Amino acid sequence: MNRMKKAIVWCVTAMALTLGSAAMSAENWHENAFFGLHYDLHPNAKDTELGRETTYEHIRAMLEKVKPDFVQYDCKGHPGYTGYPTKVGSPSPGIMNDALKIWRQVTKDMGVPLSIHYSGVWDTRAIETHPEWARITVEGKPDPNNTCRTCAYEKELMIPQLLEVVRDYDIDGMWIDGENWASHPCWSDSCKKAFTEKTGIAEIPLKAKDAHWPEWLAFQRDLFTQHVTNVANAVHAAKPTCLVCSNWMYSVRQPEPIAAPVDYLSGDFDPSFGAARACAEGRFLASRGKPWDLMAWSFLNTGNQGHTMKPVPHLCQELSEVLAQGGSVFIYDVPQRSGHLTEWHQDLLGEVADFCRKRKEVCFKTQTIPQVAILHSETSYYTYNDPLFNFGPANKAMEGALHAVLENGYSADILNEEMLMKRMAQYPAVIVPEAEHVPDTVKEALKNYVKHGGHLLLSGAHVAQQYNKLAGVEPKADAAQGGWLPADNGAVTISDAFQPVKLKKAKTLAPLLYQQEPELNQRDMPAATVNTFGDGAVVAIHGPVFAAYHSAHYPRMRRFLGDALAALNAKNLMHIKGPWWVEMSARRRDGKQLIQFVNRSAAGYLAPDRHMVEHVPDSGPFTVTIPLAQKPKRCHMAPDEAGLDWTWNDGVLTAQISGLAIHNVLVIE
Repeated sequence: MNRMKKAIVWCVTAMALTLGSAAMSAENWHENAFFGLHYDLHPNAKDTELGRETTYEHIRAMLEKVKPDFVQYDCKGHPGYTGYPTKVGSPSPGIMNDALKIWRQVTKDMGVPLSIHYSGVWDTRAIETHPEWARITVEGKPDPNNTCRTCAYEKELMIPQLLEVVRDYDIDGMWIDGENWASHPCWSDSCKKAFTEKTGIAEIPLKAKDAHWPEWLAFQRDLFTQHVTNVANAVHAAKPTCLVCSNWMYSVRQPEPIAAPVDYLSGDFDPSFGAARACAEGRFLASRGKPWDLMAWSFLNTGNQGHTMKPVPHLCQELSEVLAQGGSVFIYDVPQRSGHLTEWHQDLLGEVADFCRKRKEVCFKTQTIPQVAILHSETSYYTYNDPLFNFGPANKAMEGALHAVLENGYSADILNEEMLMKRMAQYPAVIVPEAEHVPDTVKEALKNYVKHGGHLLLSGAHVAQQYNKLAGVEPKADAAQGGWLPADNGAVTISDAFQPVKLKKAKTLAPLLYQQEPELNQRDMPAATVNTFGDGAVVAIHGPVFAAYHSAHYPRMRRFLGDALAALNAKNLMHIKGPWWVEMSARRRDGKQLIQFVNRSAAGYLAPDRHMVEHVPDSGPFTVTIPLAQKPKRCHMAPDEAGLDWTWNDGVLTAQISGLAIHNVLVIE
């Protein structure tokens, strides 16, 4: 008990220090850490052999196979038991050897930073020992897994335990898991009291239609941000160079401006279809202005057959999505319960590491060349997401827009409201996909952007009402309706309702059809319009087409959206003519343009019972056109050799590329 009291005193003292004084001279080692490994076990009450086969010689030999730039090892998982002999919380009864101590010695000798995996908000054991720490559901029941943000858990267990690890093991960082994605609204008495004290609102909302529901959710999100701030400040006070990361904080699922003093951003994407998740997350994290990485699971689980390792091509394709955005990468492997690392797993990870390192020179820490900006509106997102920080349907339109842009041969970035306001003028084209609750300040900025020559694509049934002057239309009182969209000498179904509009200044770009014959079955209403405003142009699609594309990815809908993008007539856009599964990312560094290409195809086929990418077939030839004011001194493909024939005429570079395996880069000097 005396040790606990001392730990609490230490914790409180640390929290009293400000971030500025605690970390003003801190070195962020993550800025230069490119390839990492992650191992966790989530220790539990039934473990019997933790650390039994963990030896210095074994761990050193396995890490030497991969030669990571950083390592994350197990500390405490979601069950709440630690894998090291804690004196603060609940050590697993199965600890036979202090594995964390051995990992610390190995990584120190190798000169490799060591972080821990630690589950924060989700702590089942803490609630077992302290039921008063449980989150309270809307039904008034205690959550068996997730803690309340206004309880004593953070001060009495989490922070003292983290500081114990910093003190006893001299760790270099912590990757705190089970955080924003495990957070849900809490109706504990202390949360309700704090809400009323902060807002003056006495009646606590219980559901989305209740008064003050948005304020309630914003309050709960703020509690989470304060929780991370408290943890980071305490750790930085104890060891300024110990980096703090809260898993998935400030990613697509948490798109507001950065407020908590986290040192870098990170997340672990979906086990089976990680490339799809990384496609959006990498482009958003790359816009945030902090060091970042994304983690691939080395294994997946299909059906009820348990987890098994992915082939090398699968992992390389997933990580290429991150490499193409300039980020760091790392891979998650699970040790055996005894702490033994499966040797052939490390051999496989070594192959993937070689693939990534071969690309480091033309990928790592690149910056975007602004092309198409897609708004990820935090205001709209938090109106429709699964509170507090989970997606629900709220990310679908934005990610559908991203897929449509990439699959039509353009490069895209994802920006929140803050970043769009700062950078909008740099982008030849901007898309606002079905964001119904964009703040007036952003709307005014969009208006000025178009007025001064910008090219804007708006979508959603609300556009005619909210952007009537920009779009050059007015809404009709007629009932909204679905139908078919004309594309590629045919039509594609759209079941979601489009808003009937009256043309003011705009012209019809495409009609909405009531059946599938484009010339015979036109409704007396446009599906899409185009308008000139100031020196710029606005294309408006008057229904939720990007969410529809996300849900189905019909080829003719992709073509319809490609025609809408082309109708913007935006200048200075790079463009691929070739297979839709070749993604382009326009990047640069050190005076060079580094145009990234990722091949998203798969040999054989994928299905609900077939998740493995066993081989990525060559894409075949494709052509890229790139506006360039001056003729380049040199163009070449790197790091893989590939046929390249390029010409430059009248300010346009045309590069004919013979093919693409998984990832390659066009280097323009």
